[in-house]
Amino acid sequence: MILRVIRGKADRAKVAALRDALIDRLGPGPEGREGPDRYHIGIRPAGDELEVLLLACWRSAEAAAEGDARQISPMRLASRHMDRVEVGHFEIDMNLLRDAEAQPIALRVAIGRFHRPGGDIQMQEVLRERLASIGPEMTEAYVGRRLLGRTVDVAFVSAWRDVLPNQPLDAPFWPDISIRYDEFSVEVYRPVD
Repeated sequence: MILRVIRGKADRAKVAALRDALIDRLGPGPEGREGPDRYHIGIRPAGDELEVLLLACWRSAEAAAEGDARQISPMRLASRHMDRVEVGHFEIDMNLLRDAEAQPIALRVAIGRFHRPGGDIQMQEVLRERLASIGPEMTEAYVGRRLLGRTVDVAFVSAWRDVLPNQPLDAPFWPDISIRYDEFSVEVYRPVD
């Protein structure tokens, strides 16, 4: 599986146009009628604009490339409606789908970077083990990695139907894990209605 993490900036009108284009071309909800297996769009404030997150999960890199060619790709739609589009491709090591119909209230992207080889493999194992400890408030999750030159990013991307008071989404869930990375970041987005 391949997870595309697409980021960009846009004003509210462009975000609404992107949302409408996604629904028109792919269908409503996370499971569209064609294109990626699942997709989500989220936003968060960024000054006068909004930071936009578009997640698209594909069965394979070939399926994503075919979607691009057929113009049923969220990445293609995003490039028409957003400024400064950046795309990251993560090879999914493990995914969890607890409730395909749940509409999330938050999308969370946690990425840790390793500058030395080998740490990413251990981290993916630890994340796979701990994923099951998160309750039903998390409806969907992906653990994956990408190579960037000599560095490796490990991602834990998730969708949430509820936020627990003792588990803030914008903080590391497991501090003992987050300190093992050379760099670590967490971003939280609100899904677009």
